[in-house]
Amino acid sequence: MLKMSLEDIMCEHPITVKEDVTVGNVTHLLFRYRIHGILVVENDDKHKLIGIFTTTDLLRLIDEALSKGGHREDALKEIAKQSVGDLASKCIVSFQKDTKITKAIAIMHKKNVHTIPVFDNEKLVGVVGSHDILNITLHYY
Repeated sequence: MLKMSLEDIMCEHPITVKEDVTVGNVTHLLFRYRIHGILVVENDDKHKLIGIFTTTDLLRLIDEALSKGGHREDALKEIAKQSVGDLASKCIVSFQKDTKITKAIAIMHKKNVHTIPVFDNEKLVGVVGSHDILNITLHYY
């Protein structure tokens, strides 16, 4: 594991959504594929990453909507209609495909992130989730 790079464990076909997809649709994808985050790309360029929408973002939106009071079902329906591109986290932690797994572990821990886009120079080529890293470390237990 110490010599492996992210290229060795990344998912080469990351699930991405265009920025105009609704939060409701993305929520279904998060649960269907049992992932913590989904990569949001420009409508016109599937390799141009503009953000990541995570389950943490979803929980924040739900909490904010329910905290306002009013009719809860209406608040949740309004969230579901919003464009994910407007709400995705724009502060993205990413790595190059040759980044060592040990470095990724340290940064994921320090930054508290679970979904990491992987690039080959400027081209999006994969994604690594915390479960991918944990899966590799299980071989040592």
